[in-house]
Amino acid sequence: MLLHDYKITKVGRSFCNPEWVAVIAELSDDISEVFPYLNAVVKNAVYTPEAQNLNFKVDAGAVSLMPREINVGQVTCEEDGIKLLDYVKQLINDTWEKRASITPVYERKEEIKAKDILDLLPKTNCRDCGLPTCFAFAVALLKGQKRLSDCSALSKPEFAQDKQALARLLQTVFSEEVAK
Repeated sequence: MLLHDYKITKVGRSFCNPEWVAVIAELSDDISEVFPYLNAVVKNAVYTPEAQNLNFKVDAGAVSLMPREINVGQVTCEEDGIKLLDYVKQLINDTWEKRASITPVYERKEEIKAKDILDLLPKTNCRDCGLPTCFAFAVALLKGQKRLSDCSALSKPEFAQDKQALARLLQTVFSEEVAK
């Protein structure tokens, strides 16, 4: 076991969105050794070795790991933040236990940008998804706020290859649920 415990040091409203809550926890142990292994197994991880920081999103919110601190955000309440902290603690320990079978990734993986998604969208700006532009839809996809199925144009046969490419791209960032 790498991480034995955490202690919540701060709970507050998010600066980005006042409807979200952020929870900060101090860690009982230095977890920096697990970062390259998490970088290998968490699909959408963004690892910055120079800053000893690893960030990723899960369905329940956003996570930022530092050697002795975890920040979770984009949760609706403190209880959800605690659930996410517990999940991350388990993920850290499970990954650490399996590290012998994981090839660590020590460098930063390439981040997917909204433009990467936009390039594969129909670019009709039809608004069927509920957003004003395809670029806004691309940003919402990247944030996990929309799914591919929300774009009616992608269900047309002429966009089948683009939809498949988008699904593969989004699966590198999120669970398969978003890429549907």
